[in-house]
Amino acid sequence: MRLYVGIWLTVAIFMGALLGFAEYRRNPLNDPDQAWQRTGVLLPAQTYPAPTDGVESRAGHRAILFFTRSLSDRHLFHDLADQSDLVSTADVIIVTPDGSRPVIENGIRHFAMDADGSMAKAFGLRRPIDGGPPVGYVLVDFHGYIRFRTLDPGFGHRAWEIKLLLGGIP
Repeated sequence: MRLYVGIWLTVAIFMGALLGFAEYRRNPLNDPDQAWQRTGVLLPAQTYPAPTDGVESRAGHRAILFFTRSLSDRHLFHDLADQSDLVSTADVIIVTPDGSRPVIENGIRHFAMDADGSMAKAFGLRRPIDGGPPVGYVLVDFHGYIRFRTLDPGFGHRAWEIKLLLGGIP
């Protein structure tokens, strides 16, 4: 009996340590419900029309809206090749609460300011753990419907993933 209690306690302590480490590693910019973050599943076509207020994308073109807190003295993507790949695939629109712009603006279609968070809310982005403005992106198809939206504080290092999702959108 003592052996079983010892095994149970060892497993419980090990699992508790893993849970504690996972909680420690959580990014305050992540979605409070991880099931909604970076699902990889496209939303059904023609279900969620994208709002047009404050967004200047060309009709008949796909659009990527990047929501970030600030781009002052920063690049949009870690690698410039990633940025040019995305710009050639869709209209890139940057939305920040402070109206900042990245160091290199090559190919970016439009900048929008969302000081009160209304644009992020209209696009269906959820509030991150810290309660501040969302950091992530929204993909809009050429018909003007939202096909993917997620919080992703590391989108600047995952252009390959965004391109993969864009490949499934007309």
